[in-house]
Amino acid sequence: RGPPRWLGAQLLASQLWAGAGAGAAPGEVLLATFGGEGGTTHAWRQMNDPVMGGRSTGSFRVAEEDGVGIFDGEVVDVPFLKAPGFIKAQTSDAIPFMRAFPDISSCKAIALVVKASSAYAGYRFSFGNAHPVEGKFFAYGFKAHFAPPTGAFGQVELPLESFTDYWDDATGDPIKTCQDDDKYCPDANTLKDMRTMAIWAEGVAGKVHLEIREVRAIRCGGGDAAGGGEAPRFHV
Repeated sequence: RGPPRWLGAQLLASQLWAGAGAGAAPGEVLLATFGGEGGTTHAWRQMNDPVMGGRSTGSFRVAEEDGVGIFDGEVVDVPFLKAPGFIKAQTSDAIPFMRAFPDISSCKAIALVVKASSAYAGYRFSFGNAHPVEGKFFAYGFKAHFAPPTGAFGQVELPLESFTDYWDDATGDPIKTCQDDDKYCPDANTLKDMRTMAIWAEGVAGKVHLEIREVRAIRCGGGDAAGGGEAPRFHV
């Protein structure tokens, strides 16, 4: 008899994480890319607010030849809320009992290399599935707002302390932040394997076009944040 299948799967996952680490600069961990690279290529699923009675529309596709994920759509009001809804693209390839993402518990921030076509103000990034006891019904994961550059790729840096898992599922806005109470800060278990990540357009009406080149954890293990090629940086 050969080794059990789960052992082979774990060995394969270990090899993929080694490859992901090899592609990152010192002090960084690559989390998602879109050029077909091993270990950092994920399946993405689009979800829009019609699941909550809304009318927003969106799509997500990978242009592998350009190495980007393309998030398109329009956020409009949810009729019964009389307020803007959401669209989001979320990774959907986590397998039970297997690691989905590398350990970033030694890191200080998430970096997105992104480009928007216009100054839409409702972009958010989330990761994990954490849910506080008092959390809103549909609000899962740690979420933070970000403002991408327009017209050219740039690196947006989101300190981990800018994320909270206590946010309003009607608007995406934080109810209490990590600074308000550290129990809403990203926890060690989530940082060891975030399981899922998502790009949102939420709580602000408007047309959306965002291109994503990379998602990385930065300032890891005490190392300095390394550059993302010639991409300029934008701090939140």
